[in-house]
Amino acid sequence: MSEQDNKQKTKTVSFTLPAELLAQAQEYAQREDRNLSSVIRLALKRFLEAEQTK
Repeated sequence: MSEQDNKQKTKTVSFTLPAELLAQAQEYAQREDRNLSSVIRLALKRFLEAEQTK
């Protein structure tokens, strides 16, 4: 999949987080050399997968 195809399949969203949770996510992203969006995507994907197996 090309970068152009990937951009067309993503949407920008806005949501609120507790300050401490945001700080933890930002620290994780920095440690793992990832951007915050990729950390949130991964966390949501893992959460949804875990919920489906219940």
